[in-house]
Amino acid sequence: MLTLRPSFMIRKLIFAAVLFISFMAVFAASAQTSLISTGAVWKYLDNGSDQGTAWRASAFDDSSWASGPAQLGYGDGDEATTNSFGADANNKFITTYYRRGFNVANAATVTNLLLRVLRDDGAVVYLNGTEVLRDNMPAGTILFSTVANSAIEDSFAIGNPSPGLLVSGANTIAVEIHQSGTNSSDISFDLELVGNFTPTVPTVSAQGRPSH
Repeated sequence: MLTLRPSFMIRKLIFAAVLFISFMAVFAASAQTSLISTGAVWKYLDNGSDQGTAWRASAFDDSSWASGPAQLGYGDGDEATTNSFGADANNKFITTYYRRGFNVANAATVTNLLLRVLRDDGAVVYLNGTEVLRDNMPAGTILFSTVANSAIEDSFAIGNPSPGLLVSGANTIAVEIHQSGTNSSDISFDLELVGNFTPTVPTVSAQGRPSH
C-alpha cells in the first residue's frame, strides 16, 4: 500500500500553490503592452524630397534625419515638434516622412496588435516595410506628390496589423503624412501601437518522493 509522508504532502500543496500563483501572475502580465506610446520621439524628414520606397524598410539608414517628440506637425499650435512646409506658404510640401524603431523580445508570443494614428490629412503606415494602414488616401501607388483625399482635422485612424509581420528584436514603423493640397494650413502626426502577448507559465518542480 502507498503511504504518503505528511512532509511530502505539504510539499505537494506548496508546489500547487506556487504553480497557481505563478500562473496568475503571468496571466495578469498578459494584458496589453505598449510598443509605441503617443508622444514618443520620431525620426522625420520634412524637406519635400521624393524618398521613393526604400525609406519604408527596417534596414533604411535614417541617421541623417532630424528627431523630436510627437505630436509633430505645424499650423495648430499644439505641436511638440514643428515640421517645415518649405519656403512658400502657398506651395507647401505634400509629404512628410516619419520613422521609429521598437523591440519585441519574442514575436511568436504576440497575439494581436492595435494601431492608432493621428493624421491630418492622410496617412500610410508600414510595419517592417509592409503597408498596414492607409487612411484618407487614394488607392493604387502612393507617390510623394500624391495628395490626400480630403482635408480633415486631427483625429485617430485605427488599424489591426498582423502580428505575423513582427520579428523578434528590432522592428520599424514608417509613416508618410500627406496634405490634401499645397495650400493646406496644417499637418499633424502621432501614433500608438499596442500588443497583446500570450502568457508563458513558469516551470516549477516539486522536490521529494513518496515512500512505499
